[in-house]
Amino acid sequence: MKLRMMLLSAAGLLFSLSSLAATCKNANGGISMVNYDLTTTLTTDQNIKGNGTELNRTQDIHVNATCPPGNWEKRTYRTYISPFPVVKTEGEWKYLQLDPDYIIGAMKIHDATIGDFYPPVEYVHMGGHEEVDTGGVFPVNDSNLTFKIQIVRPFIGSVVIPPKLMFNVYVTTTENDRPTVIVYQITYSGVITVPQNCVINAGQTVTVDFGALYHGDFTQAGQRPDSVAPKTFTVPIECNADVNSPAQLTLRVQGTADARFANALATDNPDVAVVVTSPQGEILRPNVFSSSVPFTTDMSGRADVTLQAYPISTTGQSPELGVFRALALLRIDFA
Repeated sequence: MKLRMMLLSAAGLLFSLSSLAATCKNANGGISMVNYDLTTTLTTDQNIKGNGTELNRTQDIHVNATCPPGNWEKRTYRTYISPFPVVKTEGEWKYLQLDPDYIIGAMKIHDATIGDFYPPVEYVHMGGHEEVDTGGVFPVNDSNLTFKIQIVRPFIGSVVIPPKLMFNVYVTTTENDRPTVIVYQITYSGVITVPQNCVINAGQTVTVDFGALYHGDFTQAGQRPDSVAPKTFTVPIECNADVNSPAQLTLRVQGTADARFANALATDNPDVAVVVTSPQGEILRPNVFSSSVPFTTDMSGRADVTLQAYPISTTGQSPELGVFRALALLRIDFA
């Protein structure tokens, strides 16, 4: 009889401990999203490889959470998980890739109770709140953030950072709970601008007109019709005084690559794509940093860059009759 009572007592104790360990959730039943605008203008001295710039971003995030009742400590643990790998660690800063080519970024959060911590990080023991153990609503006060951006490659003009997820944030009552329910997400976006700037074609669109083409000549997928010669065009460039001239620069193509032939730009006709090349016929692959044409400005910061373009068949089928269009951006970089 005594042995049986001890077993029952032990089972009851295990049940009690299990009830204290629980994952919390967003009070609104969903997932809140908090975006931080990283828009800023750097100086010429900041636009140097390896240089870091801190951006203080303080805002009330208006996120509330609830936890199952029974947490006598009235404190929670917070976990910050990124879907992207840490590409560099410098001291306690952990950098993620903000932009494919130019910028990495890290984040620091300051909490009034525990001080500073640096995501991604698991099970940060946060301050307490009376509602944590009652099942009531309590605020998640991640409001004092510092972002640190670092230049991987100096750039010209601006870098646009589209909205992107940085961290999923979880709240638990113990450090033994698995972070399974996202309470809110930290996203970021913005435009980083530097003084060094170049203008292409006086800010106007460079138009390449292939003229009238016979649709029956588009017979081999991935190939230019024999009847179509590459179209040569000139790209006039003028750089400001912050670009020390004569400057060694490069020109590359950004745009939507064709789904079948990634070396070509997609058009609004699914059977046609456009290839851009150097004067020597080397293909400028869209969105590939190393695929570029080098050039040098004169002492006044000016240069004329010659490129070629031609259409190709993407399917081997005759395209639908009518006008086709492709749109691309020309990007200037330091060589």
